[in-house]
Order: sequence, then structure tokens, then C-alpha cells
Amino acid sequence: MSQKTEIKFEVEETVVLKQGGKILRDFCPQCGQIVDMVSPDVLALVMGASEREIFRLVERGAIYFIEADRVIVCPACYHRSLLVNQIAPTLISVQKEPNHGNTSI
Repeated sequence: MSQKTEIKFEVEETVVLKQGGKILRDFCPQCGQIVDMVSPDVLALVMGASEREIFRLVERGAIYFIEADRVIVCPACYHRSLLVNQIAPTLISVQKEPNHGNTSI
């Protein structure tokens, strides 16, 4: 007779922000509202992204930022850039579809 043994693991994660993370409330001209701006490391941790990805968006101007003692970014701009990137490929694929001689809409 063979026996089956079932082992279950539970994982609990606690994130502690010390010194590195900074939060600042300021007006974001791209969003047109007052937002809680955070450092890129905090945004990366919360959104599951890499800091490099966030800095790329900052360099492209997709995310509003303030540079004081360190860079502080707008999380709403990051979220908006994600939505734009999800929608844009769909629009591009629709525009590239061939007409096949049909002129009706």
C-alpha cells in the first residue's frame, strides 16, 4: 500500500519602508490634481515593477516627477501610462487590418 502525504506552506510577507521611501503631497500638472507622490523605489515595490522601468517612463516624460534631494514621481501618471500601453496595441492592430475590398462600415 502506498501512502500520500500532503504538505502545505503558508507564506506571509511584511514590507517595512525605512529612510529610503519618501512620500510628498504635491500638484501634478499632468493629472491636474493634488496627488501623493512617492519615490521610484516605493512605486516599484507597490506596483510590482522595476525601478528602471519607472525611470524610463520619467525620461520619456510619461511620468511627472520632482527632483529635490531625490526623485519623487506621480503614481497616477504611472497608472495612466499602463492604461495607455494596454490600449495602444489594440488601436494599432485595428488600424492595420486590410480592407479586402469592402467599403461598407
